Amino acid sequence: MANSKWSDDSFLDSLRRQGDPQADSAVAQVVADGQKDVVGAFFKALRANDTPLPLDSPKPLRDFMSASAGLPPGLDTGRLQRGGEAFLRNGLPSVVVLLASSLPRGYAAPCLCEILSISRDLEGRPFDRLMGVVQLLINISDGDAFQPDGRAVVTAQKLRLLHAGVRRITHRTRHGYQDKYGMPVNHEDMLATIMGFSYLLVDGIGRLGLTMKPGEADDLYYLWRVFALLMGIHPEGQPHDDSLIPADLSEAAEFYASFVRRNNTMPRTNPKGVVLTQDNLDMMERLLPRPLRWIGLRFAPRILMTELLQPDELARVGVTPIVGHSMVKAVLTAILRIGQRTGERDLFAARIARLLLQGMVDVDRGGEVEFGIAFSRLGLRSQPFT
Repeated sequence: MANSKWSDDSFLDSLRRQGDPQADSAVAQVVADGQKDVVGAFFKALRANDTPLPLDSPKPLRDFMSASAGLPPGLDTGRLQRGGEAFLRNGLPSVVVLLASSLPRGYAAPCLCEILSISRDLEGRPFDRLMGVVQLLINISDGDAFQPDGRAVVTAQKLRLLHAGVRRITHRTRHGYQDKYGMPVNHEDMLATIMGFSYLLVDGIGRLGLTMKPGEADDLYYLWRVFALLMGIHPEGQPHDDSLIPADLSEAAEFYASFVRRNNTMPRTNPKGVVLTQDNLDMMERLLPRPLRWIGLRFAPRILMTELLQPDELARVGVTPIVGHSMVKAVLTAILRIGQRTGERDLFAARIARLLLQGMVDVDRGGEVEFGIAFSRLGLRSQPFT
């Protein structure tokens, strides 16, 4: 297939210059009005796409939520529901891919690592970001996520405001960031992050030697493509224009290859990525039940990462491939295949996957992870940045 705009550096450069003026303006006005202290209560009150806005909430936030409410016209609601089911039906391998592939592949890009480091001193605290990712997956994969009583739209709105806060803090604390990397939390970086939940997930399941049911991969990507539009990845003032989002998995692959070419570097120029990756590996090991570590599966996370990442991808994040352990690899592959086959028979495995994800949040946070706006670097330490 001939290269398209997703390989065109001029087009991709334009994405790096684009942020979210609508959300940025709302946050700036909240600050100017001296209403920062009431934002937390405002966010907690919004639980579903159709939740009435509190009458005493800051006007800039009410205006933003009202202007960005609703779904684009002409959506295939059946595909959206099937996309969520596809993730949950492949829940176990999906979570493995996210942890052992999507996150570390993202850590090879210093433009992303700088933001993660600015936002929360994430080094040494990877579980905090994981909880934000898990909550996002729960909110989006629910079969009713895009219905009035679902949470897809309101989750996108909250994340847009969260990102506006991150941009504001980055401008104040990293004065050279924009000259070097473009607008903080720009469209290219946001697309790359969304690829971690969609294209890279599908790609990773394939790298594990597993297959998805016909149509599942496309439906999963469709769900995240719609969510990308809700996240503000569109030309300014044209909220229903999806031309800035790869149309299908083929275009997604071309875009991500371009992102890697343009942004990913080696450890010498991206030491934060090495630290984040090692912390991610340590976290994965801690997530394993202690008896599994005792019987030799403590190497499982590094084995999985070696299986999921190519040698050049491992080198970018400072990971040495682990060789041997064929028995452990065989056990891991068998577990993943059994979990996937169970999911293919019915939605029982999907329900279990959802319960496991929600259980992680319940144990760590005592309930739902709450997204919000941070107005200082210290404030971002309480936010699950994704």
